[in-house]
Amino acid sequence: MTKKYLFLFLMMMVSIGFNACQDDNDELRTTILSLTVQSPEEMTDFTLSELQAVFTERNTGEKTLSDPFTGTLMILLPEGTYDIAVQGKISYWINGKRQTGEVKASKESNVVLGEKAVLSLPLMLVIDHTDFLISEIFFTGTQTPEKKQYNGDKYMVIYNNSDEVLYADGLVIGQTDFLTVTKHAYRPDIMAEAVGVDCLIQIPGTGKEYPVDPGKYLVIADNAIDHREYNPQSIDLNKADFEWYSTSLGGEVDNTDVPNMFNLYDRMVMHNRGFKSFILARIPVENEQYLKDYRYHYDYDFVFNGITYPMDGDCYKVPNEWVVDAVNLSVESEFQWIVTSPALDMGWTSCGKVDKDPQRYGKSVRRKVLATNPDGTQKLQDTNNSSVDFIPDATPSLMENK
Repeated sequence: MTKKYLFLFLMMMVSIGFNACQDDNDELRTTILSLTVQSPEEMTDFTLSELQAVFTERNTGEKTLSDPFTGTLMILLPEGTYDIAVQGKISYWINGKRQTGEVKASKESNVVLGEKAVLSLPLMLVIDHTDFLISEIFFTGTQTPEKKQYNGDKYMVIYNNSDEVLYADGLVIGQTDFLTVTKHAYRPDIMAEAVGVDCLIQIPGTGKEYPVDPGKYLVIADNAIDHREYNPQSIDLNKADFEWYSTSLGGEVDNTDVPNMFNLYDRMVMHNRGFKSFILARIPVENEQYLKDYRYHYDYDFVFNGITYPMDGDCYKVPNEWVVDAVNLSVESEFQWIVTSPALDMGWTSCGKVDKDPQRYGKSVRRKVLATNPDGTQKLQDTNNSSVDFIPDATPSLMENK
């Protein structure tokens, strides 16, 4: 072999060896990933099932689907950077009642390298509620240092418990005409189909003027002023989102920086002992048509000392299918019945133990937190049972940092 051909042969062998080493270095590297899911916050008595994870490699777009698992997953993945999404089912208990639902978890840009990797994702309960909830009602008001009742500082909080931006335009708040502490056989009985209300106040707007992000809320105030200027034991409602100001009430101050609710029917005067209940609704017809077509006249028999007195009354009715949320209020010593269909609310909540309980002042009813999302927003409990969904005699949210 001449020197020329020997040199070419050696160069070829070096090239083959180099390429072989290069191929060895380019072999697919894999990682054993241990993925654990954490239970939704506030939940202890539960069972997970049918969990499944999808791993999407961000550079290639390739997806890997796991086998079903219940808590911890071991899976072999090519090294890379992954977006991870988990979905599954959950069975859990709330105050002795079993509930079922779905859970999910997700996290982007997870770097998976080396022989082994460990990741943990918090699960979030999937709430199928697609509209607003009443999350708090401060109906009791406050007392002055002289133990006198102070008026005007009541409020309600409306919460977006969904996963989407919702628009509050046109929402109505109604207070029931019937009392939870006095039961009569009203004729006609419309409770299975509608709720009788003694007032309706409406959020203004043409459709998309008042967006509310998931996990955010609106404060609807009686009188949106800093009430501490008149009663040091009261609260500042100057930053409320809306107020139900009424020109017919003498002495009220209209905060021109806070939009007024529209008085669709009568004016809101919250019952400060909790004898009436509240609904949140969307009315799918024009206001004029509603006021024309949905008046409710009823009669009933009032019995006193064995004598029956025929009675009647008038209010408006809101069909149950229009009701977004309902919260029944009462007081323990006086409760007689729920004044909505059980399909809307099968329980009730309260402040105070007896009628005219002075301990009720400065207390509200607040909906329980079911879970906290990874972004810090909360999912509120909604089983259509105010007896288990609400905290009675709670510290009002606007008093916590007073």
